[in-house]
Amino acid sequence: MNRRAGLLLLAATGALAAGVGVAVNWWRTEPGAVPDSATEALFSASFPDPDGRAQPLAQWRGRPLVVNFWATWCPPCVEEMPDLQVVRSAYRDRGVEVIGIGIDNPRKIAEFRDRHGLTLPLLVAGVGGSDLNRALGNTGGALPYTVLIGADGRIRERHLGQVKPEQLRRWLDAALTRG
Repeated sequence: MNRRAGLLLLAATGALAAGVGVAVNWWRTEPGAVPDSATEALFSASFPDPDGRAQPLAQWRGRPLVVNFWATWCPPCVEEMPDLQVVRSAYRDRGVEVIGIGIDNPRKIAEFRDRHGLTLPLLVAGVGGSDLNRALGNTGGALPYTVLIGADGRIRERHLGQVKPEQLRRWLDAALTRG
């Protein structure tokens, strides 16, 4: 085989591998891939807020809920938190709640909340939140990870990495239109 044919074969193999990677990633993050039992586990959980008060997640059942797994030591998590606050403020009167589940300790989460003037509910899951994070479709456990759960309790959208406010608005507008 000549050099040119070898390079073309190598390029085609690379393109095929990239296509398979994209397809696998799409399949792993496609909303229907997470069983309904995962949202049941979420709504049966309870975590303290940074002030130590227990917050059962069942209090948000029956409404669109954005759940963001994050940590104060995670730069993209820190960057997106003010955006989550803005989206929460814009959609709260429409029945939407946005919560942050911190894979962190209460003192650091409280300091972060106070420093940034956040009013969205922040819960303290510590490392135990990683299991819930994985159950909701984040098989690698990386942060940040955001999930939209519809009013019917089903996962509508998921995003690994920093979520942009425009993306959240599209998700929420579609969820509120569907009912």
